[in-house]
Amino acid sequence: MMNCDDDALLKFDIPEIIYGRGALSGLGHCAERVGGEKIFLVTDPGIIAAGWVDQALKHLKQEGLHCVVYDNVVSNPRDFQIEQGAQHYAKTGCDVIVAVGGGSPIDTAKGIAVMATNYGSIKEYVGCNLVSHPIPPLVCVPTTAGTGADVSQFAVVLDSQKKMKQCILSRAIMADISIIDPIVLQTKPRELIAATGMDTLTHAIEAYVSSLSWPMTDPHAVHAIELVNEHLIMAVENKHLPALEGMAVACLEAGIAFSNAILGAVHALAHPLGGLYDLHHGLVNSVMLPVVVRQNLSHAEDKFARMARALGVETRGMHPSEAAAHVPERIEALINALGLPKRLSELGVSREDIPAMAQMAQEDLCMLTNPCIYATSDIEAMYHEVW
Repeated sequence: MMNCDDDALLKFDIPEIIYGRGALSGLGHCAERVGGEKIFLVTDPGIIAAGWVDQALKHLKQEGLHCVVYDNVVSNPRDFQIEQGAQHYAKTGCDVIVAVGGGSPIDTAKGIAVMATNYGSIKEYVGCNLVSHPIPPLVCVPTTAGTGADVSQFAVVLDSQKKMKQCILSRAIMADISIIDPIVLQTKPRELIAATGMDTLTHAIEAYVSSLSWPMTDPHAVHAIELVNEHLIMAVENKHLPALEGMAVACLEAGIAFSNAILGAVHALAHPLGGLYDLHHGLVNSVMLPVVVRQNLSHAEDKFARMARALGVETRGMHPSEAAAHVPERIEALINALGLPKRLSELGVSREDIPAMAQMAQEDLCMLTNPCIYATSDIEAMYHEVW
């Protein structure tokens, strides 16, 4: 297990961040500022239908920039889509990559950027710090308040042959600029706001109790938890813009935290579900979060006690173990309020796949920074508990 020792050398990396209502209007200036003349814009059909790609293209063209749109992107982006995108990037002579969308377009854009300047296949860069050559300039415009991909040094790619989601972790793939405009969240369906909001909460919780957490990541993680507790239900119920702004900041801070502290067992257990069943990442995180938190409680008791306060529990006078026990209860209450599924069987997951998923989860990169590294038998038991 990795530990953040007192004598360790620590680094805190984030992109340039531009935040606020109407921030999308600055996209052209940002792309030009990082050297853009011909922009490769990565997005998906849903973002196009919502009208945000037209808005992005307008702002890019106002700066005299030429644009190529690549929208062969699906949830849980495939390795072959990334490699097709990289071929298209090379053929069109683009010089800057812009991602407009949620985690899938952003991760696809990162993969394309890796392939633009590095050799081989995208699978060769799965793991830690394997990207050796700098990528082209990358500007991200997140359209969901969930993934934090726009500010992280992660990209998750689905190996289409093995049906496995795999992590690329490298400072080299962090965006140059993230443009966060809460207004774009207003076109998201309520169920997507709910699922991505639970993704944000999972990022914040896992970053806070990660074995690589430290004083630069902890305040961002705790504040993100507070913001989710305050704003997520209202954001889902009526798309109230101040609530969406709160969730945008929560996503940003959770992304900053997990990018620098890494994640944990929830993500390790969620990745096989996304790979085998092509399920929405935030949705499977939501199902797995309470059971993994209960397993982790005794391994980070004081932090979970602090987390209980962030979730609105009055903990004065409580022993840390008593306060910590409220965390999974509050998470389950939030899931109930959002009307999200609570069992894997509701998502079509077969019990017969659990042993294989447990093996994949045990080997997942995110398990290394969980406060406790679980054996496959423990992981199987967690899957069964929520099946």
